[in-house]
Amino acid sequence: MDYSSIEYHKPTKPRVQHTRPWSSCAKSSNRGKFDSNSKLRARVNLTKLGTPTLWRYWKHFNLVSMNPNPSKEELFHGVQQHFQSQQQLDELQVILGFIHTAKRLKSLYNS
Repeated sequence: MDYSSIEYHKPTKPRVQHTRPWSSCAKSSNRGKFDSNSKLRARVNLTKLGTPTLWRYWKHFNLVSMNPNPSKEELFHGVQQHFQSQQQLDELQVILGFIHTAKRLKSLYNS
């Protein structure tokens, strides 16, 4: 058997196309425009979290309960109420603030 004609190729990762999630402000007529009134409320499925994760969240934010040993359902409802009560952030402002801070720090350390 002649092995000199066998070629070996480096394995490559398959290319994956990522699709953008559809939103009402992503229509072609509105592309590139930002309308602060059309903010979509983020939905998070907390039911997929396990009891240990709910406990960590509960303890981290010092959530209180009448029951010293709440069930998973009570933990879930407490975490859900706390999570939904948190301040909504303007994603665009957060990104712009991050970029501004990164540029400022870069100029401080490069001078």
